[in-house]
Amino acid sequence: MNQENLFSQGIWNDFKAHFKSITTEASYRTDIREIMNYFQKDFFEIREVEVKEYFAVLQNKVNKGALRPGTMAKKFRELHSFAEYVYENHEKYGIDKDYRDYYYPYLKVVAKQEKHVKAVPLEHIDRLLLAAEEDRMAYCIIVLLYRVGLTSTEIVELKPEDFVIYENGVYVSIIDRREKSFIPEDAVRVIECYINERKENTFLFYNSRGNKLNPMYISRLMKKYAKKAGIPCYSAESIRNTCGVTMFSYGADSRQVAKQMGITKVQIKRYDNVIYRDSIQKAANNLVKVKVEPPTT
Repeated sequence: MNQENLFSQGIWNDFKAHFKSITTEASYRTDIREIMNYFQKDFFEIREVEVKEYFAVLQNKVNKGALRPGTMAKKFRELHSFAEYVYENHEKYGIDKDYRDYYYPYLKVVAKQEKHVKAVPLEHIDRLLLAAEEDRMAYCIIVLLYRVGLTSTEIVELKPEDFVIYENGVYVSIIDRREKSFIPEDAVRVIECYINERKENTFLFYNSRGNKLNPMYISRLMKKYAKKAGIPCYSAESIRNTCGVTMFSYGADSRQVAKQMGITKVQIKRYDNVIYRDSIQKAANNLVKVKVEPPTT
């Protein structure tokens, strides 16, 4: 069976109907295609031996630091979800009755690996911001990751009109989120500083050609300024994770953090990292920026 048939036949259309957002559908589609491309097999031809090999391949990437534990866990959760659906509906779609959900046994293993989100030390956040001071756009993006908890995908979709001022502060409308996210006052000043200097454009952030950015562009920015700052190369998601960890460290509850970062309470438990809380309290007095400030240059 051609790999593309999986996405044109009824089973995929029925399965994706359960998704609430295009982003979720795209994530599942990408991860399913990835494993099919790796083995050059249709999804239903991938059995226990292949799944065991795939787990080892991804685990090796995690051990080398080329893949985050959370990303590996996400992939296996999505593959399990689809495989489970296939198994439960194999008669309806004419799938081999011997087919099983071969991903399920690995869920507990990958869940343990991502139990606690790895946060970026605030000293490194501080150095990253200092390194990016001359680049107002990069500085603003880092602030939206760290202080507001937005994802790269959400950031590249932002438009100037998405920011709204209410009596109790500034909020931003985010695609695929039911509620607006609050913007801390220190982050508002940075955003205002950037907006006042940017050229007219449909999107808040754009490249030298005036085109909307993509998540990979932000990833390259993180690498560029991490190198300049002399710190490890952290992903944009790691910077964002630090937002959640920091909120917990200063007393925010699960509901507050979940609302700010647009995630569920089940996911938010991973941000309650006691070890990191202690390190924040010890380092706070030595930081140049516990709260972010507009660039000085």
